[in-house]
Amino acid sequence: MTKAIAATGRWQSCAIVEVATRTPAIKSFFLRLSEPFDYTAGQHVDVRLTAPNGYTAMRSYSIASAPSDSEVIELAIERLPDGEVSPFFHDVAQVGDTIELRGPLGGHFLWPGPSNKPVLLIGAGSGVVPLMAMIRYRKASGEPVPVALLLSSRTWGDVLFRDELLELERSLPDFALALALTRELAMPN
Repeated sequence: MTKAIAATGRWQSCAIVEVATRTPAIKSFFLRLSEPFDYTAGQHVDVRLTAPNGYTAMRSYSIASAPSDSEVIELAIERLPDGEVSPFFHDVAQVGDTIELRGPLGGHFLWPGPSNKPVLLIGAGSGVVPLMAMIRYRKASGEPVPVALLLSSRTWGDVLFRDELLELERSLPDFALALALTRELAMPN
């Protein structure tokens, strides 16, 4: 693996190596970093798109993948009807395309580090993305930290990372999941 670089303001080109549909409105984009970096669960990156006429649009997206020595990170991007950047990802971007990003950024809401104190995570919709990075990191690290996630979504079909979260709840005795659906009365059996 290439040596990880420190977070800087430098932009780097990244190749899209996989696209996965997560919900009707959210897709995950797996990006191979040309300059891998170390990051903490909860951080984000800035993505910059430049049009042929030179116009640029920039958005921040949380990293969904757990910190590891991989050169690939996952960004889960929700399609916003009036968005400038998300429609590009959902309608145009394909495996093999390159995009620009910089990071990692953010240091206010991060995994707490080595601890044995319980962690309560609360999120809604796509706001679960940085929390998922934390949960994935907790699983990969094997740290004995009890974790509970309260997650609100509109419908059962809108629960981002649903199958993975349900499997984690079944397989990890110290992980608890509570789902709140705001537009359905009950979850399917």
